[in-house]
Amino acid sequence: MHLPGMLEARASKIGDKPALIYRDQPVTYSQLLTRVQKFAHALKKLGVKPDDKVAIMLNNCPEFIVTYFACAYLGAVAVPVNIFYRERELEYLLRDSDSVALVANPAFAEHFSKITNKPPLFKHLIVNGSYREGLEFSKLEAEAPSTPFKALCKEKDVVEILYTSGTTGEPKGTMLTHANLFFHADIIVSLLKLGDNDRALMVVPAFHGFGITVILCSLVTGSSFVLLDPFNPVEIFEQIEKHKVTFLPMVVAMYFMLINHPDRSKYDLSSLRIGISGASAMPAQLMKDSSSALNVTILEAWGLTECSASATMQRSGLAYKQGSVGLAYPGVKVGVMDESGKLLGAGEVGELVIQGPIVMKGYYKKPKETAETLRGGWLHTGDMGYYDKDGYFFMVDRKKELINVGGEKVFPREVEELMYKHPSVADAALVPQRDVRLGEVPVAIVVPKPGATLTEKDITDFLSDKLARFKVPRHVYILQQVPRNPMGKILKKELVKMLNDGLIK
Repeated sequence: MHLPGMLEARASKIGDKPALIYRDQPVTYSQLLTRVQKFAHALKKLGVKPDDKVAIMLNNCPEFIVTYFACAYLGAVAVPVNIFYRERELEYLLRDSDSVALVANPAFAEHFSKITNKPPLFKHLIVNGSYREGLEFSKLEAEAPSTPFKALCKEKDVVEILYTSGTTGEPKGTMLTHANLFFHADIIVSLLKLGDNDRALMVVPAFHGFGITVILCSLVTGSSFVLLDPFNPVEIFEQIEKHKVTFLPMVVAMYFMLINHPDRSKYDLSSLRIGISGASAMPAQLMKDSSSALNVTILEAWGLTECSASATMQRSGLAYKQGSVGLAYPGVKVGVMDESGKLLGAGEVGELVIQGPIVMKGYYKKPKETAETLRGGWLHTGDMGYYDKDGYFFMVDRKKELINVGGEKVFPREVEELMYKHPSVADAALVPQRDVRLGEVPVAIVVPKPGATLTEKDITDFLSDKLARFKVPRHVYILQQVPRNPMGKILKKELVKMLNDGLIK
């Protein structure tokens, strides 16, 4: 089944049921289908054709979902845009994706206004609100016919291009199909035992693969989700209590802010049944603290954009192994491979590789990079890890984040996990710093918990009897905050740049 077929099936059976709730206003499945088909008519009238790319620079709002599904109806490809992109990053994405239209929030005009007239970027600017130029979303939708729109897509067609974070150069456009996304959502629904009575909280960005997954899991089950933007702990508590949210998918930083908020105990959060953490590794101590504070089972998933967002997950009801990212998904193969391409056995550390129906079609217009990443019939993730005798996978670190200390290899995650166990540490990152003698040495960036004080000696004393000497940070820098991407992941490249520029002392 493709996305339009699923939406039509839901509208025909449970049309009066809310598909989503936004600002306490429900949007039923029938209403959503009508809006999607009307906007598909509007885009078609503008000349958008099958395989055309439509960039979507919207925050979490119903119009994001309407645009995304309207593109699917047309056989066009949605290109979600990170709303924090600046002019240079946005221009690169629009050029690289060959987008024919940009659907944007006027709040981001500072970043798109300077490039809207740069040919041959795109033909149409559609704004969700009032703006001095472009076409107004609500007017296009209102003037479009209400007649049914016959879907022009197939399940093997590319439905979206998600751009990677660009940790190894310029971002690459990951092409994912209807089939990729359906298989991925079906697995998660099955593993989490989600049903039509569940209600998800959708607060992770819709432009991210994690956000798309949350939306599709709700639509696959015929359940509802509460759509929020931006992240606000008090509003989250209120929405959980008011709408009896059962499913809490969030990223690490969000869980940390929720459980440490002083007003948490004022709200009834007892409806929560299960949570999932994704996008970046969750420290074991934070996992334990969050599960206890929210009185909910929280499972960690691991994966990347190129495999539709995730490939392994911990299992509710099965043995919990601290530090593990769980078992491979049913129907998906996850292995560990050495640099020669040999698959390794239990307990051996190597690069994690993936096969299965969740693996991307490839990178848009990048055959060389596609061949390199999908070589040998496996998706090479760049993540280092191993599995134990029971098939549980454990992350060691990013292959490219290894710190080489005079020939000795340091995996930052090992040291970071220990730092998080210090009672006064809120955030921790281990990054390389240039060294004349050893090439590079590990240094720590640490943020104290609210009200706590930390010194360099506190951290080094805490670590010195737990790690080999070469793994102990040569310096510890105490900051009040660290740079993060929209999914809450610490930006280590930014920290390294700040160190090299002398901005961290």
